[in-house]
Amino acid sequence: MKQIIFIKKSYFIFLITVLLSTLSLAQSNAPRFSAGVMALFGTGKMGNGLADAPDRDMTFTPIDLFLGVNIKKFRLGLNYDYMMVGQTTDPTTVANTNVSGTGAAPGIRLEYYDGKTSAGLVYRLSNTYNLDKITFSGNKAVYTGTGGLTIQFTRQIRNKIGLVLDYTTETFSDSLTTGKVKWSRMGLGIVYSNFTGK
Repeated sequence: MKQIIFIKKSYFIFLITVLLSTLSLAQSNAPRFSAGVMALFGTGKMGNGLADAPDRDMTFTPIDLFLGVNIKKFRLGLNYDYMMVGQTTDPTTVANTNVSGTGAAPGIRLEYYDGKTSAGLVYRLSNTYNLDKITFSGNKAVYTGTGGLTIQFTRQIRNKIGLVLDYTTETFSDSLTTGKVKWSRMGLGIVYSNFTGK
């Protein structure tokens, strides 16, 4: 687990470094490389639908960093999603459980941009979700998963600033023994990027 966390932190630091250098270098006309950041807020569900973890309402606040190579109107690149998650359903109504926490997921991004609007997919390579609540044994509960999918639409509103609509769904393959915990979110937010298309 410590090795996975180290790899994800290294991935995050690398992405930040390249992101800053890309934004500073790609300022002329149509940039060859693109980079940006998204801040969103959304709502959704989490649970396994069983008695020990019924589905419940959640709020999601994800921050995404991305960078990529522009090929005409397409962008292929890397994505890093960090999300803060809160449970809004009363724990007493869902088997006295609270699955609030934080998650981090590196991924691969592919999108099409026509100069004003973009549509794309992010394949989440892995996700490590740390629950805020400590277990009865005093340990911190961690859910992990791979293969999540994000669908995003963005609309440029001014210069490098735009709106983003996000839908994400994922299953934690390593979560509860009785049944895998699943979650989904629908979010809206702001994106800042140097990707201007051609």
